Amino acid sequence: MHYPLQSQLQSQDQHYPTAHAMLQVPQQKNLRALLSHRPIVRGVSNALLLFYLAVIGAISFYDMILTVRYAESLKQLEMNPIGRWLMQLDHLPKNSIPDVSLFLLAKAFGTGIVLLVIFWITRRRARLGHPIGMGVSLCQILLAVYLCYGSLE
Repeated sequence: MHYPLQSQLQSQDQHYPTAHAMLQVPQQKNLRALLSHRPIVRGVSNALLLFYLAVIGAISFYDMILTVRYAESLKQLEMNPIGRWLMQLDHLPKNSIPDVSLFLLAKAFGTGIVLLVIFWITRRRARLGHPIGMGVSLCQILLAVYLCYGSLE
C-alpha cells in the first residue's frame, strides 16, 4: 500500500541531505584540495629539511675548524666533560700541540648521527621531524652566536 504522505517525505529527503551526507561533502573537497597541493607541500618539506641539515652541518663544521685552530688552549676552554676526557686520552708529550683527532672524530660521528636521525624522522613523520629539525637548528645557531660573540665572563 502506498501512502501519499510517505512519498512526500521521501521526495523531501532527496532535496535535503542528511547530516552525515553534509559532513562527507566538505571532507571530500578538503581531501581533494590537499591532494592537489601535495607536490607543493612535499617541496616545502624538502626545502626545510635541506635547510636544517645545511645549518646543522655548517655550524658543526665551523666548530670543528675552531677546535683545530685553538687546539693548544682547548683543554682549558672546553666546557664539555666528555670532550675534556677525550682530549686527555692523547699520548703526546707535554708542551706539544695537543692531539684533538679523537675529539674531532667524536664530534663528526655525533653530527653525522644527528643528521641521519633528523633526515629519517622527517621522511617518515614530517609532523614530528620538522619541529625536531628546527629545534636542533636553532640550538646550532645559538652555538654559532656564542662561538662568534659570546663569553662566560
